[in-house]
Amino acid sequence: MELQVGKGRFAEVWKARLLQGERGGVNIYETVAVKVFPAMEYASWRNECSIFSDPQLEHDNVVKFLAAEQRESPGHSLQTYWLVLAYHSLGNLQDFLTVNIVSWEELIAIASSIAKGLAHLHSDTTPNGVPKVPVAHRDLKSSNIVMKSRRECALCDFGLALRLDLSLTVDDYANSGQVGTARYMAPEVLESRVNLEDLEAFKQMDVYSMALVLWELASRCHAIGEVKNYEPAFGSKVCEQPCVDSMRDLVLRDRGRPEIPSAWTQKPGMNVFCSTITECWDHDPEARLTAHCVVERFSALEEEEEEEGNQEVMGQGSEEERQTQDVMVDIPAEVSIVALGTTVTQ
Repeated sequence: MELQVGKGRFAEVWKARLLQGERGGVNIYETVAVKVFPAMEYASWRNECSIFSDPQLEHDNVVKFLAAEQRESPGHSLQTYWLVLAYHSLGNLQDFLTVNIVSWEELIAIASSIAKGLAHLHSDTTPNGVPKVPVAHRDLKSSNIVMKSRRECALCDFGLALRLDLSLTVDDYANSGQVGTARYMAPEVLESRVNLEDLEAFKQMDVYSMALVLWELASRCHAIGEVKNYEPAFGSKVCEQPCVDSMRDLVLRDRGRPEIPSAWTQKPGMNVFCSTITECWDHDPEARLTAHCVVERFSALEEEEEEEGNQEVMGQGSEEERQTQDVMVDIPAEVSIVALGTTVTQ
């Protein structure tokens, strides 16, 4: 263990080195993240292990799982439980947004990677068409998303995640209603009126939480105009760690959502981005977009941005050609002939 890089509700995260082998008599190490659970959080560790045990979970936008093991704490018999995961030096999305403002291109790329990760969790097949069990994250928030680069994320922290196995019954899900982080809880979770007979309901909760994360992203993008200091969703309307009751008053009674100022939607693409957010946090769970639909929306935005970039490059080329032609027209004919003759001679 080298350095503690994070601390959550259930575990601490440490930067460490994992021995990969030996080359020329020298040990080869890989830098990894080790999530250490105390004995009392065994259930959370076991749940993450069960989620990661499915090899079909592997995806570019889901944190890579490397190993799991039990360890005895030095000096006494208490067990600790370890998860070894890929390490990403940029940290989680919340910390990243606190100190970074993103460009429009980075916003779309990051948002698209989040949606792709969630769509993969929710899907019953892999991108290659191999069957998999859908998974509901149930605690999606900016601190549970790691930055792989300035343009790509991976979902992490599956301590509360739920495998949506069709063989399970309503009784198996009976205690699965009100879990997660209060700030990011969907209205139906706050109200404890989740339809446990419909497994889609668990996915709809995740989509609501994702909308709040997307709002946080948008609030730190150059494209909105004036960018203020980072604040989590709902900002100062609630305390730093609001309880379920205070969120229930805000989200259910007042139908509150984070503000999207009109200035944010001046750029055509931001208009689409913000409307996607509002459709994802709809009060009616069934009216929300699916994660797959959000992926399609953002893919279309990325394609439009790429086309605009190509057109700008082509336009610049045409302008350069036109200027060259103008210059040649202004050169006397006899000078042009001499210049051409010189070029051929060389």
